Amino acid sequence: MILHKTTDDQLATDFFKHHYHDRGMKKWGGFYLSDHTSALKKMRATEVAEAALPTQPLAMISQKLFGAWQHKQVVHLQLNQLEAGEQVVAVTGIVVGMADNEIGIQNEDQKIIWLVLAEIKHLEVVA
Repeated sequence: MILHKTTDDQLATDFFKHHYHDRGMKKWGGFYLSDHTSALKKMRATEVAEAALPTQPLAMISQKLFGAWQHKQVVHLQLNQLEAGEQVVAVTGIVVGMADNEIGIQNEDQKIIWLVLAEIKHLEVVA
């Protein structure tokens, strides 16, 4: 019987190569202190909110949406509703569909958001 002698380096290399799974940044999440989380909240609170743009006529919004849909352009729009803290709700993405009075916008996360046309306050074609 022949025994293979492995060195510590070989053992460690084998372990990291075949058995160890690094969880990345997840393992550091538990190290946040209350000071860190409160500093992050303050930083987010100082971010500049998007200014409300003037209301456009529905016919103009419809025309811009149809053109952006035909040419697969990115649009940035504001809705008539407000978020908590009186911030304007804004959506940016590509127009991917139109059905009845609804518009499908695909955002940067590849999610499709369906919006009622009458909820759109202002629309600009970005690209």
